Amino acid sequence: MTLTNPLGIDIFELVLFLVEFSHYIIGGAAVLLVFAFPPESIVSVNGKTKSVKKDYSKKIALALFVPGLIVTLVASVIFASWEDAYVRGYEIFKYPSLRSKLENYIETGEDDLNDILESDKYAPTFGLVEARYLMKDLLRHTVFHSNDHNEDNIDEGYNKGNDWFKATLGESMMYTTGLYPNGNETLEEAQDYKIDYVADAIELEPGMSVLDIGCGWTYVANRLTEKHGANVTGITLSKEQLAWGKELNKENSATILLQDAMQLKQRTDLPEEGYDRVTSLEMAEHVGIRRYQEFLKMVHSMLKDDGVFYFQVAGLRRAWRYEDLIWGLFMGEHVFPGADASCPLGWISTQVERAGFEIQRVHNMGSHYSKTLDHWLDNWHASKDYIEGKYGAVAYRRWEVFLAWSVRAARQGSSTLFMLTLTKAGEEGRRIDSQNHLVPKDVPSMGNFW
Repeated sequence: MTLTNPLGIDIFELVLFLVEFSHYIIGGAAVLLVFAFPPESIVSVNGKTKSVKKDYSKKIALALFVPGLIVTLVASVIFASWEDAYVRGYEIFKYPSLRSKLENYIETGEDDLNDILESDKYAPTFGLVEARYLMKDLLRHTVFHSNDHNEDNIDEGYNKGNDWFKATLGESMMYTTGLYPNGNETLEEAQDYKIDYVADAIELEPGMSVLDIGCGWTYVANRLTEKHGANVTGITLSKEQLAWGKELNKENSATILLQDAMQLKQRTDLPEEGYDRVTSLEMAEHVGIRRYQEFLKMVHSMLKDDGVFYFQVAGLRRAWRYEDLIWGLFMGEHVFPGADASCPLGWISTQVERAGFEIQRVHNMGSHYSKTLDHWLDNWHASKDYIEGKYGAVAYRRWEVFLAWSVRAARQGSSTLFMLTLTKAGEEGRRIDSQNHLVPKDVPSMGNFW
């Protein structure tokens, strides 16, 4: 409980609720506006003159309720962030905010980026930049998250240029976290280990059909096809990823399709019986909070009853801090526009269970994501001369801030990575097989307890 939030209301929980059910709230308000609260007649008698006027005050109040609520929420976050920074000991009147200092670094290159992020001198407070973007994005992308928005966002998110992403991701072009079982793996080894982990989690066998939703530059599809013998269909909305994927897989049987995942069911060239396995690695964030259920139910309908769904998503910690939110807004503005569905594990687990899945295993691998991002940052630094020569110094530093800030975010828990192995609820045989396969193995002996 604070001065700016005396009731202790969880703003994050409230925002999640409002966004998820925004279409019902807005629709209900519209119905009430039209059919409820009829204007009251006010009769005024002045001598012999009688006048009647309509009172629309209730309708006006209702029409202003939703925008008023949004403005109130934004204002409360702004003031609460300043109060929180003051309580945490930041010298808020001596130094600029963290976002302002980072924006100055992006524009000028002044000061040391690591010092800006790690010195704890610059408070993660909300200002006009965050408020303006939050208001715009909340309405345009989050509440009205449409298929057209998905296509609009793809250029900023994934069509910057394959050379740009190779300078970040390295040879594998994997835009998802690697796994470091020993801690000293190279980036490529960590990515290969992650894909083999996925294959093991879903009990992949040669000849099985796999649908990879959000296949990126198709390295997952390539390895599942060539090493594990699967029949993989990869889905991407990026034309540059499509071209890269077709070239990478021209010697194998993988099929790569240009397709908005939210309209996947409209295709007539996919197997009617569904797929043995479905994978989706860090794509669902782009689906949006409002359409999360729609996406998961579509996956459920395309997975065979005895199938397994591997679902990997970037998420947030439930006990959030203001830096988490400010970092997220920067990411939404400059890196992943429209990717508003990075949420805490509790919300994600509720969504998958509501859609008809049962969770068989879940891992939190945020620290491994931080290590992956650190490798990407090294790649980016090594490509500085090339990127600045082609795209400019400001573009180079903006992406550098994304990578360096994300290393910190994933390390401290502001952002994290959830890896879920799912089966259809009610499928007893599949449930037993998966749990027998996923039972913890090689547990160190603790001796005889009795």
